[in-house]
Amino acid sequence: MASAPRPGEALPVWAGRAAIVERIREHDTVILVGETGSGKTTQVPQFLLDAGIVDKHGKHMVGITQPRRVAATSLARRVAAEMGCADPAMISPKAPSERPEYVGYSVRFDDRTNRNTRIKFLTDGMLIREILGPVDVPLAEGSPQKSKSKSGLLKRYSVLIIDEAHERSLRTDMLLGLVKQIQRERRRRADANEPGIVPLKLVIMSATIDAEVFARFFAPEPQAPVPILYVAGRQHVVRLFHTEESCQDWTDAAVRAVMQIHVSKALGDILVFATGQEEIESLSQSLQLFASQLEAWAAAEGREDVPALLVRPLYAALGPAASAAVFTPTPPHTRKVVLATNIAETSITIPGVKYVVDSGLVKEKVFSPQTGIETLQVLPVSQSSSVQRAGRAGREGPGECYRLYTKEAFQTLQKAPVPEIHRTELSGAALQLYAMGLDPFTFGWLDAPDAALLQEAVLHLAELGAIHTQAEHGAKVVRLTPLGRKLALLPITPSYARLLVAAAERGPAVARQARDLVSILSADRGVFVESHDAERREAAERARDVFVDPSGDHATMLNALYGYLAARAHAQQSHAGGVASAGAKHEVRMWCQTHAVHERTMRNVLAIRKQLMRICQQHGLACDDEERGKSGAAPAPADEAEGDDEALVVTKGGRAPVYEAGGEDYSALLQCLGLGRLSNTALRQPDGSFRRIAGGLSFKLHPACTLHPARHGARGTSAASVQAIVFEELVLTSQTFARNVSRIEPAWLQELVGASRA
Repeated sequence: MASAPRPGEALPVWAGRAAIVERIREHDTVILVGETGSGKTTQVPQFLLDAGIVDKHGKHMVGITQPRRVAATSLARRVAAEMGCADPAMISPKAPSERPEYVGYSVRFDDRTNRNTRIKFLTDGMLIREILGPVDVPLAEGSPQKSKSKSGLLKRYSVLIIDEAHERSLRTDMLLGLVKQIQRERRRRADANEPGIVPLKLVIMSATIDAEVFARFFAPEPQAPVPILYVAGRQHVVRLFHTEESCQDWTDAAVRAVMQIHVSKALGDILVFATGQEEIESLSQSLQLFASQLEAWAAAEGREDVPALLVRPLYAALGPAASAAVFTPTPPHTRKVVLATNIAETSITIPGVKYVVDSGLVKEKVFSPQTGIETLQVLPVSQSSSVQRAGRAGREGPGECYRLYTKEAFQTLQKAPVPEIHRTELSGAALQLYAMGLDPFTFGWLDAPDAALLQEAVLHLAELGAIHTQAEHGAKVVRLTPLGRKLALLPITPSYARLLVAAAERGPAVARQARDLVSILSADRGVFVESHDAERREAAERARDVFVDPSGDHATMLNALYGYLAARAHAQQSHAGGVASAGAKHEVRMWCQTHAVHERTMRNVLAIRKQLMRICQQHGLACDDEERGKSGAAPAPADEAEGDDEALVVTKGGRAPVYEAGGEDYSALLQCLGLGRLSNTALRQPDGSFRRIAGGLSFKLHPACTLHPARHGARGTSAASVQAIVFEELVLTSQTFARNVSRIEPAWLQELVGASRA
């Protein structure tokens, strides 16, 4: 009797299973090209386990890198389900699963692996941190010196799969150069029969890769080419439709396109490519409003065949559970509309999609070495990205793609996207390379960045005090300072790391504030609800007035976090079963709605905060709540209620607490904010705008800022009292706006300038 087919056997990649396994067994490096939907990402790791290239009961793993966290977590959960393994999101040292735990994932601030893991999905950045290894410099004076060796050879991995290489993210480009070095070093040591060393096999995978470029890059010598394998996708015909004229408002055009498809086309899900989280939430509100009126409209039109409309968002800030809703089967007589960022272009396949609505836009960070500032900009996509987006409609059958731009506009688009290495700030990458003893100017990049970008990154590191120049053998070389090694150890940007170290020097209370602020700033979205509707926006602003600190956004966000912690603590004590009980969840949810606070974001912040608490404890950065925060437990998923009550503000039972701002003194924290960040400080100009200290760029405060001039009258303050500021980011739309802004004293700027020149 024939055995039941395995999940994934119908995918195109299975036709080439034997050839793929054979090539990987015979060669150190293989290039595998296959369209999204061919099954390469989910099936190839399983092929390796089945063929014994990675032994289920051995000590080595196969690692699969992804550019994005959502892809790493969702793919791990899917592969685990196919293999009958425990859900990686539920892996916890406290409660071992009864099912095998062969599949896990590791993303920033969330590691779901254990000693049983054999297939590990992780982001590019997490693998780079594993290469970086432990740094043998304690973060605080008097902390015990660590003597771990830093081999950087990734000995636990026998196979590494670098997936979605065509996206050319900064970390992917950096990772390609690093694993090439590691592979050659491990081959050299394995050939010398060094104990414990096995050769490292690399599989470079992509949907639209320029295979020859990667084959030449990894070839050990010109006479030994790297094999290239092609997997045929399951691409069906996709009809393309363009607008006759350019859209003035793409969000309005997208809503109209979705509703026209919904009431006139056969059943099939719709995928809308939007620019970012705010736009997705605005689209979702509009579509849900129309959906609520569908039944009445159908009755008036005499229609009985109009299906229900189910709206699902997909962007980086969503946790694993919320993202999983996108991949669940659509209910009968229902059409699912997925509102996604460019994450849905190639990293994942969403089943059921028959129609695509393409805005033709993408939101990207663009760094200018002339201004030293990274701005978030909405830009046209490339032609290759347009093709990828249209292809999402042809995964399971013939589909249709509606482009909200003209045919002529398509012809003007760039052929391919600009690699991130040519448009982003490089100080984090440079710091990590220096920590590994590598020079970013001579590093073996697949495509070397512009020298001006690297020079700006090095200047920023020098401004932070992370590097210095010294003479060695008659030449000047750049070396990490002790402070630089401290910063390299922390899994956050160099600027945030500098803030955390500086705050620890001011005392435990300031260290705790800085740790919590970094947790907030490291989340993928703001803690406050924002609305495009004027009436809702005003109501939300009134609701969160209780948190407002006169210094600005940083202290206001911290007040909101501490208010949320107090609400959770009260809910824990007021309900049997603690904070995980239904009554407690409802109380916390109502508190968030009352104060216009994003509950899911706050849970994400707490998960990040928990990891940073442990990092601070491990490295002697004393915080004044560390006794309540000691725990060895893995964090719960960021989008599920936790029963963990670490470091919560304790309150007595009774009514839910009413938060009152003013209990914290943030002056020392604000002084630390500007350290090493002159490019993010500015002075007020006579016309009310602000001009950067380190350059001539002028800008205004974003309307959502606590210090925006429109808010001062109601609070009895004056906009003129804000003479100097520090900000987190600039957003370029019709104008340039600063977001997450706080007021600082002009006298502090003089100290910062003096420190940067010292």
